[in-house]
Amino acid sequence: MLGHELWELLSTPRVEADRNAGVPEHALATRLMPALASALESLVHQHTVDAVWLSGGLACLQGFELALTAATTKLGRPVVLAASPRFAPVHAGLGLLTSSGSAHEALCLDVGQTSLKCASPQTLQVFERDTTMLPRLFIGMPRPEDGHHIIAAVRFLAGALRALAPDASLDALCLALPCPLDEGLVPGGCTYGWEGHATLVADILAEARLTGSGEVLVLNDAELAAEAARGDARLASHRRILCLTLGFGPGGALLVRD
Repeated sequence: MLGHELWELLSTPRVEADRNAGVPEHALATRLMPALASALESLVHQHTVDAVWLSGGLACLQGFELALTAATTKLGRPVVLAASPRFAPVHAGLGLLTSSGSAHEALCLDVGQTSLKCASPQTLQVFERDTTMLPRLFIGMPRPEDGHHIIAAVRFLAGALRALAPDASLDALCLALPCPLDEGLVPGGCTYGWEGHATLVADILAEARLTGSGEVLVLNDAELAAEAARGDARLASHRRILCLTLGFGPGGALLVRD
């Protein structure tokens, strides 16, 4: 996109680089808009969507909504910003678990590559990633041969789960990961560097002492964002919705209503 990979232009690292270069806070969102508008122009036609829904931490930047409106006026489709851009997916995940009324002790963990967003019926909490302990391992970079980066990542996620479920008693857990997952829950690539680690989910649950404690729903974080979009009343009349998460890097899912 515009001569670069999209994540290079529309991501947390891009914002961090701009901040370090002295770009004022009020201008950060505006600098993201050319890449976002170009991506939307391509994607809405490629996937024949009739609406766009956005979430993620970057959408919380100062002036983002105003800049978004100006940048997408010619798109010809409504572009809807989540009411709570950073937390809409985790609220949706919690809703999935509690909608039946059977999961009284439920927890949703939305694993971002910058932070973890956690929701239970009682609380909402964020755990920031310490990149000195968990450095970002970009795709293509070598991974430590001893696997200590996977152990550190498992402990980070499990620590958040233990903090919100200290008695290790849960009826249900929703775990959204920032990477592809195959049918056997083997993860693909992300900056945690755990791609191909077949026991990742089992290791997280064991470290958190949650094995056998209830139902566990595991999915990709963009899929969880699409679930949040599905419940947004502003999109009730739309059938094909492009859902983009704007965080460490852009992620996407297509919501198609029957």
